[in-house]
Amino acid sequence: MRAAVLWDVDDLRLEELELDPPKPGEVQIRMAASGVCRSDHHSVSGIHRHTMPIVLGHEGSAVVETLGEGVTGLEPGDHVVCSWLPYCGACRRCTSGRPSVCERLEMFDRGFLSDGTTRFSTGGTRIHHNVPSSFAERSVVPANTVFPVDPALPLEHVALLGCAVMTGVGAVLNTAKVRPGDSVLVIGCGGVGLSAVQGARIAGASPIVAVDVVGSKLRLAEDLGATDTVLSGRDRVPEGFDHAFECLGRTETIEQAMRSVAPGGTAVLVGMAPPEARAPLDALRTTTKELTVAGSWYGSVVPPRDFPLLAHLMKFGELRLEPMIARTIGLDQIHEALARFEAGEETRSVIVYD
Repeated sequence: MRAAVLWDVDDLRLEELELDPPKPGEVQIRMAASGVCRSDHHSVSGIHRHTMPIVLGHEGSAVVETLGEGVTGLEPGDHVVCSWLPYCGACRRCTSGRPSVCERLEMFDRGFLSDGTTRFSTGGTRIHHNVPSSFAERSVVPANTVFPVDPALPLEHVALLGCAVMTGVGAVLNTAKVRPGDSVLVIGCGGVGLSAVQGARIAGASPIVAVDVVGSKLRLAEDLGATDTVLSGRDRVPEGFDHAFECLGRTETIEQAMRSVAPGGTAVLVGMAPPEARAPLDALRTTTKELTVAGSWYGSVVPPRDFPLLAHLMKFGELRLEPMIARTIGLDQIHEALARFEAGEETRSVIVYD
Protein backbone atom coordinates (compact mmCIF):
# COMPACT_ATOMS: atom_id res chain seq x y z
CA MET A 1 0.00 0.00 0.00
CA ARG A 2 1.06 3.61 -0.53
CA ALA A 3 1.66 6.15 2.20
CA ALA A 4 3.26 9.56 2.70
CA VAL A 5 6.22 9.02 5.05
CA LEU A 6 8.05 11.87 6.77
CA TRP A 7 11.69 10.75 6.98
CA ASP A 8 13.08 14.06 8.23
CA VAL A 9 12.10 17.72 8.33
CA ASP A 10 10.92 18.74 4.84
CA ASP A 11 11.51 15.19 3.57
CA LEU A 12 8.06 13.76 2.88
CA ARG A 13 8.00 10.91 0.35
CA LEU A 14 5.40 8.59 -1.09
CA GLU A 15 6.42 5.03 -0.27
CA GLU A 16 5.17 1.48 -0.66
CA LEU A 17 4.70 0.07 2.86
CA GLU A 18 3.87 -3.27 4.39
CA LEU A 19 1.09 -3.38 6.97
CA ASP A 20 0.99 -5.94 9.77
CA PRO A 21 -2.44 -7.26 10.83
CA PRO A 22 -4.19 -5.80 13.87
CA LYS A 23 -3.36 -7.10 17.33
CA PRO A 24 -5.90 -7.46 20.16
CA GLY A 25 -7.87 -4.26 20.67
CA GLU A 26 -6.94 -2.91 17.22
CA VAL A 27 -8.71 -2.45 13.89
CA GLN A 28 -7.42 -2.46 10.32
CA ILE A 29 -9.06 0.23 8.20
CA ARG A 30 -9.06 1.17 4.54
CA MET A 31 -8.79 4.94 4.38
CA ALA A 32 -11.54 6.71 2.44
CA ALA A 33 -10.52 10.35 2.82
CA SER A 34 -8.10 12.56 4.72
CA GLY A 35 -8.07 16.28 5.31
CA VAL A 36 -4.80 18.15 4.92
CA CYS A 37 -4.52 20.83 7.58
CA ARG A 38 -2.00 23.35 8.83
CA SER A 39 -0.89 21.01 11.61
CA ASP A 40 0.38 18.65 8.91
CA HIS A 41 2.38 21.50 7.41
CA HIS A 42 3.77 22.27 10.88
CA SER A 43 4.85 18.64 11.20
CA VAL A 44 6.60 18.55 7.83
CA SER A 45 8.37 21.87 8.42
CA GLY A 46 9.53 20.88 11.91
CA ILE A 47 7.54 23.41 13.93
CA HIS A 48 5.92 20.53 15.79
CA ARG A 49 8.23 17.51 15.98
CA HIS A 50 7.41 13.81 15.71
CA THR A 51 9.42 10.64 16.06
CA MET A 52 10.53 9.83 12.51
CA PRO A 53 10.09 8.14 10.11
CA ILE A 54 6.33 8.49 10.50
CA VAL A 55 3.17 8.24 8.40
CA LEU A 56 1.45 11.59 8.87
CA GLY A 57 -2.25 12.47 8.58
CA HIS A 58 -4.66 12.82 11.49
CA GLU A 59 -8.04 13.84 10.01
CA GLY A 60 -9.62 10.84 8.33
CA SER A 61 -12.59 8.69 7.48
CA ALA A 62 -12.37 5.02 6.61
CA VAL A 63 -14.02 1.64 6.12
CA VAL A 64 -13.34 -1.13 8.63
CA GLU A 65 -11.56 -4.15 7.10
CA THR A 66 -10.40 -6.45 9.91
CA LEU A 67 -11.00 -6.62 13.65
CA GLY A 68 -8.34 -7.62 16.15
CA GLU A 69 -9.11 -10.04 18.95
CA GLY A 70 -11.58 -8.75 21.53
CA VAL A 71 -12.92 -5.81 19.51
CA THR A 72 -16.66 -5.25 19.87
CA GLY A 73 -19.06 -2.63 18.56
CA LEU A 74 -17.55 -2.61 15.07
CA GLU A 75 -18.00 -4.81 12.01
CA PRO A 76 -16.08 -5.16 8.73
CA GLY A 77 -17.62 -2.77 6.22
CA ASP A 78 -18.57 -0.12 8.80
CA HIS A 79 -18.01 3.47 7.69
CA VAL A 80 -16.12 5.27 10.45
CA VAL A 81 -14.74 8.63 11.45
CA CYS A 82 -11.20 8.46 12.84
CA SER A 83 -10.16 10.20 16.05
CA TRP A 84 -6.49 11.01 16.54
CA LEU A 85 -6.89 10.71 20.31
CA PRO A 86 -6.23 7.29 21.82
CA TYR A 87 -7.00 7.12 25.52
CA CYS A 88 -6.80 4.44 28.21
CA GLY A 89 -10.26 4.95 29.72
CA ALA A 90 -8.98 3.99 33.18
CA CYS A 91 -6.67 6.75 34.48
CA ARG A 92 -7.81 9.52 36.82
CA ARG A 93 -8.40 12.00 34.01
CA CYS A 94 -10.24 9.56 31.73
CA THR A 95 -12.56 8.43 34.51
CA SER A 96 -13.32 12.05 35.41
CA GLY A 97 -14.50 12.69 31.84
CA ARG A 98 -11.33 14.26 30.43
CA PRO A 99 -9.80 11.70 28.02
CA SER A 100 -8.25 14.51 25.96
CA VAL A 101 -5.64 14.79 28.74
CA CYS A 102 -5.25 11.04 29.38
CA GLU A 103 -2.26 10.27 31.60
CA ARG A 104 -1.14 7.20 29.62
CA LEU A 105 -0.37 8.42 26.11
CA GLU A 106 3.42 8.08 26.19
CA MET A 107 3.62 5.23 23.67
CA PHE A 108 1.33 7.02 21.20
CA ASP A 109 3.22 10.30 21.62
CA ARG A 110 6.39 8.41 20.59
CA GLY A 111 4.71 7.06 17.45
CA PHE A 112 3.95 3.54 18.66
CA LEU A 113 0.75 1.66 19.30
CA SER A 114 -0.09 0.58 22.84
CA ASP A 115 2.29 -2.41 22.90
CA GLY A 116 5.27 -0.24 21.97
CA THR A 117 5.52 -1.50 18.37
CA THR A 118 4.36 -0.33 14.95
CA ARG A 119 2.35 -1.98 12.17
CA PHE A 120 4.01 -0.06 9.29
CA SER A 121 7.33 -1.10 7.76
CA THR A 122 9.37 -0.92 4.57
CA GLY A 123 12.48 -2.97 3.77
CA GLY A 124 12.80 -3.98 7.42
CA THR A 125 12.57 -0.39 8.71
CA ARG A 126 9.74 0.24 11.17
CA ILE A 127 7.64 3.33 10.41
CA HIS A 128 5.91 5.20 13.24
CA HIS A 129 2.22 6.02 13.60
CA ASN A 130 0.45 9.36 13.84
CA VAL A 131 -2.93 7.96 14.86
CA PRO A 132 -4.72 7.40 12.51
CA SER A 133 -1.94 7.99 9.94
CA SER A 134 -4.53 8.99 7.36
CA PHE A 135 -1.91 9.77 4.69
CA ALA A 136 -1.88 6.02 4.01
CA GLU A 137 -4.19 3.86 1.97
CA ARG A 138 -4.60 1.52 4.94
CA SER A 139 -3.83 1.74 8.64
CA VAL A 140 -4.12 -0.14 11.92
CA VAL A 141 -5.54 1.87 14.80
CA PRO A 142 -6.75 1.37 18.38
CA ALA A 143 -10.40 0.30 18.32
CA ASN A 144 -11.40 3.20 20.57
CA THR A 145 -10.34 5.73 17.92
CA VAL A 146 -12.91 4.82 15.23
CA PHE A 147 -16.65 5.47 15.41
CA PRO A 148 -19.35 4.25 13.02
CA VAL A 149 -21.31 6.80 11.00
CA ASP A 150 -24.35 6.54 8.75
CA PRO A 151 -23.11 5.09 5.43
CA ALA A 152 -25.25 7.67 3.63
CA LEU A 153 -22.89 10.44 4.79
CA PRO A 154 -20.16 11.35 2.24
CA LEU A 155 -16.89 10.08 3.64
CA GLU A 156 -14.91 12.99 2.17
CA HIS A 157 -17.02 15.25 4.41
CA VAL A 158 -16.96 12.88 7.40
CA ALA A 159 -13.15 13.10 7.42
CA LEU A 160 -13.31 16.71 8.65
CA LEU A 161 -15.12 15.60 11.80
CA GLY A 162 -11.88 13.91 12.83
CA CYS A 163 -9.93 17.11 13.51
CA ALA A 164 -11.09 20.56 12.42
CA VAL A 165 -14.76 20.13 13.27
CA MET A 166 -14.22 18.34 16.57
CA THR A 167 -11.63 20.91 17.59
CA GLY A 168 -13.74 23.96 16.75
CA VAL A 169 -17.21 22.75 17.72
CA GLY A 170 -15.83 21.07 20.84
CA ALA A 171 -14.09 24.26 21.97
CA VAL A 172 -17.47 25.99 21.94
CA LEU A 173 -19.70 23.24 23.34
CA ASN A 174 -17.30 21.40 25.65
CA THR A 175 -14.52 23.76 26.73
CA ALA A 176 -16.41 27.06 26.94
CA LYS A 177 -19.91 25.57 27.34
CA VAL A 178 -21.44 28.46 25.41
CA ARG A 179 -25.11 29.02 26.24
CA PRO A 180 -27.97 30.52 24.21
CA GLY A 181 -27.60 34.28 24.01
CA ASP A 182 -23.88 34.36 24.84
CA SER A 183 -21.77 36.63 22.65
CA VAL A 184 -18.91 34.99 20.75
CA LEU A 185 -15.84 36.25 18.90
CA VAL A 186 -13.94 33.84 16.62
CA ILE A 187 -10.47 34.93 15.48
CA GLY A 188 -9.28 33.03 12.42
CA CYS A 189 -11.59 31.43 9.87
CA GLY A 190 -9.70 28.37 8.71
CA GLY A 191 -11.25 24.94 9.19
CA VAL A 192 -11.15 25.14 12.99
CA GLY A 193 -12.46 28.71 13.14
CA LEU A 194 -15.30 28.00 10.74
CA SER A 195 -16.18 24.98 12.87
CA ALA A 196 -16.18 27.20 15.97
CA VAL A 197 -18.58 29.56 14.17
CA GLN A 198 -20.87 26.63 13.46
CA GLY A 199 -20.58 25.44 17.06
CA ALA A 200 -21.57 28.89 18.29
CA ARG A 201 -24.59 28.88 15.99
CA ILE A 202 -25.59 25.42 17.21
CA ALA A 203 -25.23 26.62 20.81
CA GLY A 204 -27.59 29.56 20.15
CA ALA A 205 -24.96 32.28 20.63
CA SER A 206 -25.64 35.84 19.49
CA PRO A 207 -23.90 37.82 18.22
CA ILE A 208 -21.26 35.65 16.55
CA VAL A 209 -18.45 37.83 15.17
CA ALA A 210 -15.79 36.29 12.89
CA VAL A 211 -12.38 37.90 12.31
CA ASP A 212 -9.94 37.18 9.48
CA VAL A 213 -7.64 38.91 7.01
CA VAL A 214 -9.25 37.29 3.96
CA GLY A 215 -12.61 38.57 2.76
CA SER A 216 -13.64 35.29 1.10
CA LYS A 217 -13.25 33.44 4.39
CA LEU A 218 -15.41 36.00 6.14
CA ARG A 219 -18.13 35.54 3.53
CA LEU A 220 -17.97 31.81 4.18
CA ALA A 221 -18.17 32.44 7.92
CA GLU A 222 -21.35 34.46 7.37
CA ASP A 223 -22.79 31.63 5.31
CA LEU A 224 -22.05 29.18 8.15
CA GLY A 225 -23.50 31.27 10.97
CA ALA A 226 -21.53 34.43 11.77
CA THR A 227 -23.83 37.39 12.40
CA ASP A 228 -21.04 39.94 11.83
CA THR A 229 -17.53 39.93 10.37
CA VAL A 230 -14.37 41.97 10.85
CA LEU A 231 -11.67 42.29 8.20
CA SER A 232 -8.55 42.44 10.35
CA GLY A 233 -6.16 45.23 9.44
CA ARG A 234 -8.99 47.39 8.13
CA ASP A 235 -11.77 47.16 10.70
CA ARG A 236 -11.48 47.50 14.46
CA VAL A 237 -11.90 44.26 16.38
CA PRO A 238 -14.72 44.84 18.89
CA GLU A 239 -14.52 43.96 22.58
CA GLY A 240 -16.90 42.98 25.35
CA PHE A 241 -17.62 39.33 24.45
CA ASP A 242 -18.62 36.51 26.75
CA HIS A 243 -16.29 34.19 24.84
CA ALA A 244 -13.39 34.78 22.44
CA PHE A 245 -11.93 31.82 20.51
CA GLU A 246 -8.39 32.19 19.15
CA CYS A 247 -8.01 29.70 16.29
CA LEU A 248 -4.62 30.65 14.83
CA GLY A 249 -1.99 30.06 17.52
CA ARG A 250 -0.31 33.45 17.13
CA THR A 251 0.76 35.60 20.07
CA GLU A 252 -0.77 38.78 18.66
CA THR A 253 -4.18 37.18 18.15
CA ILE A 254 -3.99 35.47 21.55
CA GLU A 255 -3.50 38.94 23.08
CA GLN A 256 -6.42 40.21 21.00
CA ALA A 257 -8.66 37.42 22.29
CA MET A 258 -7.76 38.21 25.90
CA ARG A 259 -8.47 41.93 25.33
CA SER A 260 -11.80 41.19 23.68
CA VAL A 261 -13.60 39.44 26.53
CA ALA A 262 -15.95 41.25 28.88
CA PRO A 263 -15.73 41.07 32.69
CA GLY A 264 -16.42 37.49 33.67
CA GLY A 265 -15.62 36.34 30.12
CA THR A 266 -13.45 33.53 28.78
CA ALA A 267 -10.69 33.58 26.16
CA VAL A 268 -10.26 30.07 24.70
CA LEU A 269 -6.93 29.24 23.05
CA VAL A 270 -7.62 26.72 20.28
CA GLY A 271 -4.90 27.33 17.68
CA MET A 272 -1.60 25.42 17.74
CA ALA A 273 1.08 27.94 18.74
CA PRO A 274 4.78 27.24 18.12
CA PRO A 275 6.45 25.69 21.20
CA GLU A 276 8.38 28.88 21.96
CA ALA A 277 5.35 31.21 21.79
CA ARG A 278 4.66 33.31 24.89
CA ALA A 279 1.78 35.78 25.21
CA PRO A 280 1.77 38.49 27.91
CA LEU A 281 -1.10 38.46 30.39
CA ASP A 282 -2.73 41.55 31.92
CA ALA A 283 -2.62 40.03 35.40
CA LEU A 284 -4.48 42.82 37.22
CA ARG A 285 -7.37 42.96 34.74
CA THR A 286 -7.58 39.16 34.73
CA THR A 287 -7.97 39.25 38.52
CA THR A 288 -10.25 42.26 38.96
CA LYS A 289 -12.54 41.36 36.04
CA GLU A 290 -12.56 37.63 36.85
CA LEU A 291 -11.42 36.66 33.38
CA THR A 292 -10.63 33.10 32.37
CA VAL A 293 -8.00 32.00 29.85
CA ALA A 294 -8.61 28.37 28.88
CA GLY A 295 -6.78 25.97 26.63
CA SER A 296 -8.83 23.66 24.44
CA TRP A 297 -7.09 20.46 23.28
CA TYR A 298 -9.08 18.69 20.56
CA GLY A 299 -12.24 20.41 21.70
CA SER A 300 -12.06 18.79 25.17
CA VAL A 301 -13.42 15.75 23.36
CA VAL A 302 -15.08 12.73 24.95
CA PRO A 303 -14.84 10.58 21.80
CA PRO A 304 -17.67 8.01 22.27
CA ARG A 305 -20.06 10.82 23.16
CA ASP A 306 -18.98 13.56 20.79
CA PHE A 307 -18.29 11.86 17.45
CA PRO A 308 -21.78 10.31 17.22
CA LEU A 309 -23.20 13.74 18.10
CA LEU A 310 -21.24 15.45 15.32
CA ALA A 311 -22.30 12.80 12.81
CA HIS A 312 -25.92 13.30 13.90
CA LEU A 313 -25.64 17.08 13.48
CA MET A 314 -24.10 16.54 10.06
CA LYS A 315 -26.85 14.14 8.99
CA PHE A 316 -29.57 16.65 9.83
CA GLY A 317 -27.85 19.65 8.25
CA GLU A 318 -26.79 21.45 11.43
CA LEU A 319 -23.14 20.96 10.47
CA ARG A 320 -22.36 21.98 6.90
CA LEU A 321 -18.98 20.66 5.84
CA GLU A 322 -19.02 20.78 2.05
CA PRO A 323 -18.43 24.59 1.96
CA MET A 324 -15.26 24.09 4.00
CA ILE A 325 -13.62 21.87 1.35
CA ALA A 326 -11.80 23.81 -1.35
CA ARG A 327 -10.76 20.79 -3.43
CA THR A 328 -10.45 17.02 -3.44
CA ILE A 329 -7.11 15.54 -4.49
CA GLY A 330 -5.21 12.26 -4.75
CA LEU A 331 -2.46 11.20 -2.37
CA ASP A 332 0.13 12.00 -5.03
CA GLN A 333 -0.87 15.68 -4.74
CA ILE A 334 0.00 15.91 -1.04
CA HIS A 335 3.03 18.14 -1.65
CA GLU A 336 0.95 20.67 -3.59
CA ALA A 337 -1.63 20.73 -0.79
CA LEU A 338 1.04 21.42 1.83
CA ALA A 339 2.64 24.09 -0.37
CA ARG A 340 -0.62 26.04 -0.28
CA PHE A 341 -0.08 26.58 3.45
CA GLU A 342 3.48 27.72 2.75
CA ALA A 343 1.99 30.29 0.36
CA GLY A 344 -0.41 31.50 3.06
CA GLU A 345 -3.53 29.80 1.66
CA GLU A 346 -5.72 28.26 4.38
CA THR A 347 -8.40 26.54 2.31
CA ARG A 348 -8.75 22.84 2.92
CA SER A 349 -7.70 20.08 0.57
CA VAL A 350 -9.15 16.61 1.14
CA ILE A 351 -7.40 13.49 -0.13
CA VAL A 352 -9.90 11.00 -1.54
CA TYR A 353 -8.69 7.42 -1.89
CA ASP A 354 -9.90 5.04 -4.60
